[in-house]
Amino acid sequence: MALFSTKENLFFMAGHFATDLCHGSMPIILAYMYQQGRLDSYSSVALLMMANTILNALIQPIAGNLADSKPRPYLMSIGIACAFLGVMFIGTVQNQILLYSLVCLNGIGSAIFHPAGGKMANTFGGAKLGKSMSIFSVGGNFGFACGPFYFTGLYILFGLNATLAMCIPGIAVIIIFMLKNHYYTVACLHHNHEVKKAISENNQQENIKGFIYLVGILFVRSAGWFSFVSFLSLYYMHKLNINDEIATLLNGMVALIGAIATFSGGTVSDKIGFNRIITWASLASAPFIILFTQTDNAVIATLLLIPFALLFFAAMSPTVVVGQKLLCKHVGMATGFTIGLSMSFGGLVAPLMGKLGDAYGIEYIMYAVACFITIAAIATIFLPKVDAKA
Repeated sequence: MALFSTKENLFFMAGHFATDLCHGSMPIILAYMYQQGRLDSYSSVALLMMANTILNALIQPIAGNLADSKPRPYLMSIGIACAFLGVMFIGTVQNQILLYSLVCLNGIGSAIFHPAGGKMANTFGGAKLGKSMSIFSVGGNFGFACGPFYFTGLYILFGLNATLAMCIPGIAVIIIFMLKNHYYTVACLHHNHEVKKAISENNQQENIKGFIYLVGILFVRSAGWFSFVSFLSLYYMHKLNINDEIATLLNGMVALIGAIATFSGGTVSDKIGFNRIITWASLASAPFIILFTQTDNAVIATLLLIPFALLFFAAMSPTVVVGQKLLCKHVGMATGFTIGLSMSFGGLVAPLMGKLGDAYGIEYIMYAVACFITIAAIATIFLPKVDAKA
């Protein structure tokens, strides 16, 4: 039974959307908190993001193992709930310990959802893994894209109390997943049986070294991306002199463009090869982020962000498939690392970027971003090949 179901993949996309809507809005929420004096430095913003990422990193392998060991589709609902509960109250609390606890809860939710959701997308991917993972991944991109718009619109009306509305999409998706839990469990059982049979017949082996190399690339890549999205709004406010409301929407614009590229990259990779898309798109994106750091004109900077986002995200879905093929017996864990941690590994670097910005100016954060993106792009040339068209 080689399943491919666009309908089910759209549901998983919706779950990814609800989870990353919360995660994607967090830099914007923290930027508003900084502007209102609730946070006193760039370093404070970065430390909160680091706290989120550390919990994400610690929980991710555990969640991946749980998703792989037996069918547990209900983990998607648990992850979504933790993700929105961790964000919806941060605009209302004053206590720093409680603030950090909530931010960490969001990281835990993200860590739980990504392996479980990716495992389900793989189950319903059939022979179109690239397309299936692109549908799933684009939900995260749209979540990151809509997070700033969603929150900023509510912020204009309700201030920081608008964080309370972050739960609405998540609750709707959880209801759907609860109703379909039995169906997903049965589908996973059938899929797991077929995968084990195929691995045995073809004598497939996991490429652990290759997967570690891929994770290394993703760490460098996400160090650049995470620092970029964490400080992009502040960069436009303080370096390019753009007003707060417009600056906070730029993260959403970049992610929205990236969502289009994510779907296109995954679909095309089924035809021309996963490795080719990863390498070509990554190398082509580097010049645009380098040029971005060299302009003081907000219009030119924004125009450079468009091709950068298109090319950067075109490599996203193929990267997930490569990870799943390299770690073919642990698809959930592979998905958790390539989707979950690939977007949050960089939080470990964020405090250093905050200190760099405090010491030398926020433009130096963007210089570091350009270096990270370029190094990761060059490294993709040596990524292990996983398909005949690579």
